[in-house]
Amino acid sequence: MELTPVYTQRINAVIDHIRLHLSEDLSLAVLADVACFSPFHFHRIFKTLTGETIADLTLRLRLERAALLLRSSPRMRVGDAAVESGFISLAHFSRAFKKRYGLSPSRWDRVTPLKESKNRQTLPAFPAYTDEQLAAFQFDVRVREFPAARLAYLRIANSYVPERVLDGYARLMAWHTGRGSPPTTLIGMSQDDPDITPLELCRYDFCLVAPESFMGEGDISARDFPACHVAAIHVRGDIFDVDKAWHYLFRSWLPRSRFQPDNLPAMEIYHRAPQEIGWETYDLECAIPVVSL
Repeated sequence: MELTPVYTQRINAVIDHIRLHLSEDLSLAVLADVACFSPFHFHRIFKTLTGETIADLTLRLRLERAALLLRSSPRMRVGDAAVESGFISLAHFSRAFKKRYGLSPSRWDRVTPLKESKNRQTLPAFPAYTDEQLAAFQFDVRVREFPAARLAYLRIANSYVPERVLDGYARLMAWHTGRGSPPTTLIGMSQDDPDITPLELCRYDFCLVAPESFMGEGDISARDFPACHVAAIHVRGDIFDVDKAWHYLFRSWLPRSRFQPDNLPAMEIYHRAPQEIGWETYDLECAIPVVSL
């Protein structure tokens, strides 16, 4: 369903709020207030426009956050991952995890892809690297500060369909050019992990750094992205080089580091925009927001 501009911005604001506040009160009343809808109507509006109920989306994001923490921090206790992801008890988390993924979190080896992952089935052209292959890659990982920024963004649903990504990028850049805005930083943000989230539910945001006064316009939403530290690899190459860098960061470097992922989306920070060099070559940073263990 095609969302009207105001609905697009409000639904995006709710999803952003849920992701950033997984361990806090995410009741219908709180989220309806974020969306500026009455609680009576909000539940139906959200389900109609996203395909998920508020409760289903919140539970899925909490499970995926916990799975990411466990996978990237092998020494983290299951109970700590559950609490940090917003579950009221270890028992509640374990039941929900087993119902979704078919095994308890304590029995998951934190390496084997979870049952709902469809990435390797749907994208067979991307190689599946062994741990030994990843450890042998020569990547320079730099941990640096990322400044706070006001972002103008266009959210792409079902983002593993290439045509949707290309269309979303073209729409954002046409909007930016049409406003006569000066050149600015382009950032792609993966809102979901394709090794955990079913591909049809993955979302990707194309973002541009915007003035502090920007409040959203049409289907372009606005958000404040906080200052953070990122672990980043500068990649110059094709899509397979980008994929390789992401696997190295998440599966090899991060579990051996003194960091864990922050509750913020992974980013592709473009040094050169696709319209400059095309979509077959990339010049960008793969960057994971991180916090110290």
